[in-house]
Amino acid sequence: MDKSLFLLPVILFSEVIFSQDIITDRPDQTESAVVVGEKKIQIESGILNQENSGGEKKLSIPTNLFRYGISEKIELRLNLEHSDKKNYGIESIEIGSKINFNKNQNSLTKIALLSHLLLPKKEENLGIMNLISISHDQIKNLSIGYNLGYTHFMNQYGFLKYSIAFGSGLSEKIGFFIETYGEIEKSEIPISNFDSGFTYLVKDNLQIDVSFGLGINNQMNFQSIGISWKSKKNDAQIKKSKI
Repeated sequence: MDKSLFLLPVILFSEVIFSQDIITDRPDQTESAVVVGEKKIQIESGILNQENSGGEKKLSIPTNLFRYGISEKIELRLNLEHSDKKNYGIESIEIGSKINFNKNQNSLTKIALLSHLLLPKKEENLGIMNLISISHDQIKNLSIGYNLGYTHFMNQYGFLKYSIAFGSGLSEKIGFFIETYGEIEKSEIPISNFDSGFTYLVKDNLQIDVSFGLGINNQMNFQSIGISWKSKKNDAQIKKSKI
């Protein structure tokens, strides 16, 4: 995946507009400040068709983000992207965690830290990404989220990553978002992009999405569709939460 799309995205407004169990880190670029919950598994998959400024075309089938909650505030993450090239296989691998810092999980402002280890590809060295995610909910039926982070490749370059997203619910099942995001690299012209999309809540733990993006000061464009699923609480967890 292009380095501006290292992380799979989140629908921020779904945290408050819908009484749903699933809150995803796709289809936008802004990472959520919410973790999946203790002993919960969440899988977010998609297809990404992207063309970069230089005319390079790329089809990722599929992109996969696996999330597992080891506590109510910490989750482990595995991000895999497959290439459409003749030697079809895994194009990139990221492993990491997300830590939520809120003492009160019902707070309207949420803060989290994401850390990912980017395993080496042929042309790159080991990379490390750290990112702060902040979201504000229930602001006149609107959610706002923003990220600020830095990615560095050992003995190579590093770049600052930023995003801000606005989301709202169009109905009980349909959501919409609009976002700007980009990156700043030393001695390079800052890259700025725009994207937008929709989600549809099939069940309280199953969501599908569609999105597209365009470069503001570059020729990048992408289209993506995806599906996300989260494991439900078992009877023991439900009884425990009622105590």
